[in-house]
Amino acid sequence: MRTRMTWLAALALTCAGMVMASGDSPPQAQPTDAKAEPAATPAPATAPASASAPAAAPVSNPKEAAIREQVQAFAKAFNVHDVEALTELLTADAVVVEPSGSETRGQSDIGMMYAEELENVPGVKLECTIESIRFLTADVARVEGMSRLSSGTGDANEFTRFSVLTILQEGKWRLAEIREYAAPGGDITPYERLKELEWMVGDWVDESGDNKVSSSIRWADNKSFLIRTYSIEIQGEKASSGTMFIGWDPQTTQIKSWVFSSEGGHGEGLWTRTAENQWIVKAQGTRHDGQPNSATQIHTILNKDVVKSSSIDRIIGGQLAPDIADVVMVRKPALPHARLEPQPAATGKPEK
Repeated sequence: MRTRMTWLAALALTCAGMVMASGDSPPQAQPTDAKAEPAATPAPATAPASASAPAAAPVSNPKEAAIREQVQAFAKAFNVHDVEALTELLTADAVVVEPSGSETRGQSDIGMMYAEELENVPGVKLECTIESIRFLTADVARVEGMSRLSSGTGDANEFTRFSVLTILQEGKWRLAEIREYAAPGGDITPYERLKELEWMVGDWVDESGDNKVSSSIRWADNKSFLIRTYSIEIQGEKASSGTMFIGWDPQTTQIKSWVFSSEGGHGEGLWTRTAENQWIVKAQGTRHDGQPNSATQIHTILNKDVVKSSSIDRIIGGQLAPDIADVVMVRKPALPHARLEPQPAATGKPEK
């Protein structure tokens, strides 16, 4: 009976999405007797950044608005791999200076540089956030901000600071110089690091026969962490619950999770996005009785509301455990706002 309960609990937690190995008793989501705790429902590889700069406060200065529009146009052209449109935004003698210090000059050479980069990294996306625009003269302005470059497979995000010199030529603002600098780690907010997981915020559920896993994910204050709480029911009885924190670990420079179960087990896992719609989590933990356990979780995003998860290479207390394959977790639809119908006023007259 205990073995069956443990297996059901492990299966249930796998349904919960990213299951992190935590070491705990049966009701945990992974290892049959050593659990791999449920990690938050997988974050569907959100499409990397948007093509344009994030929305900013209304701009009253028409010149500033025009400059912002050009930066957005540059990012948009880059993201659709339109090198011709991209180079048309530059001055004839424009220069691009990379963080390494290497320079590329002239529209033609810059166009070839970007064409090669876009060919070598299919699907690469650029997002630019403008932080300031400073006018040096009426026709020259310096734009500074932060950019985020994400690969087509979603396995890497590169943050850089940029400084762009724009010049008004024949009534149109053009980019004359683009300089990029390595962004200090402190300049990148936790939210920027975790933004690709934002879609997972909400309520999730899996009901497999007599088992039910409920999960709720929300942002912590300042969007510094994602917090996931979960509850597992087996044959109508509550079997386990727990809390997970998902955040950016500056020491490992990777997204990491820390999970704590109601039985006293705990665990952690490192997340890697290996494709546009897939995450892999290397999880390990300790059960409440001290036994170590580990597993590899594979989470495939079928669509924004459905995630399929598998748990492989499961080791519990030094023993290899069977894989758990293709468990599905779905997003719960938002509850409609209840409409309060006006009640007829009491007349004090008896009903007939």
